[in-house]
Amino acid sequence: MDVILNKAEQKLLKLSSDPETRREYDQRAKALSDERSRLADAEATGILKVVKSLLDSGIPLHEAAKHTPYNAEELGKLLRKHN
Repeated sequence: MDVILNKAEQKLLKLSSDPETRREYDQRAKALSDERSRLADAEATGILKVVKSLLDSGIPLHEAAKHTPYNAEELGKLLRKHN
């Protein structure tokens, strides 16, 4: 999906010679970026809930990380960020 969006963005850039079209493009690009960030935060928060539960039950961080898309270092950073 990102590839399709990138192609559409490139085409829009070529087509947008007037300021109003450019403003609309910028607004859409920001909305898409905000949505990606929101989804990433939601995913990380959900994963963190599970990881916190695993840690609370005595599973080491490096073992809990095996069940996520993150390595232990990245997971540790996410945990510190969201605490």
